[in-house]
Amino acid sequence: MISISKKKLKNYFTVQKVHNVYSLNLSENTKPIYIKRPFVLDENVASLAGLMPDGSLIRDLMRIYFHQKKDLSKIELFNDLVVELFSPKSTVLRKRDKSGQQIYINSKSLAWFFYYILKIPKSDEQMRVPRWIYKSPRKVKIAYLKQAFDMEGTILKKLTEIRFVSKDQLFAKDMKRLLKSLNIECHLTYAPRNKQSSGQYRVSIYRKENFIKFKQIGFDISSLKMRFNSLLEKYGI
Repeated sequence: MISISKKKLKNYFTVQKVHNVYSLNLSENTKPIYIKRPFVLDENVASLAGLMPDGSLIRDLMRIYFHQKKDLSKIELFNDLVVELFSPKSTVLRKRDKSGQQIYINSKSLAWFFYYILKIPKSDEQMRVPRWIYKSPRKVKIAYLKQAFDMEGTILKKLTEIRFVSKDQLFAKDMKRLLKSLNIECHLTYAPRNKQSSGQYRVSIYRKENFIKFKQIGFDISSLKMRFNSLLEKYGI
């Protein structure tokens, strides 16, 4: 797996060794984050990146935000991953709203890490699959896809198609490329949407042989998991 060198970290942060971790900070006016030595781009990091289609890295790089209405357990997952990977000094905050729950952290150090190290786009940029995901082992790719499909995936009621949707063409193309790297065949189409200025890019997976391969990714959100199990049953998988 890919690890981040101390030399690369020093391009952006003041790096100090504290016992068996590194303290990363930007200035005396910001709060540090702490990472293990070495910092490895593993399944946990990939899972966090995979959640970000439902999140936002605010463009001034001062806050990271995540919202969820389909499955509030993803709020817990986001919180646990941030705390486990970065032990931030800034408080992780939560708030309920009309459509679900949001979690956010006002941490410039963490936002810089997301943007410059993990290559997660800002809110004013198109969502993309981080480049390091393509170079990672199979299990890291699967961890990313598992969370991304939970965020933006669906299964049609007739159980003939697994679909990933995005408003960003480049992100949809990235997802198609990532699925292809796992030998999962898929098709990219564009669907205009009435009463909306932008349409929807759809990455569609068809046929039993591809459903078999997709089983290694699967779904964790209960409603999608139930429908996926029905799909497996329909095709005798």
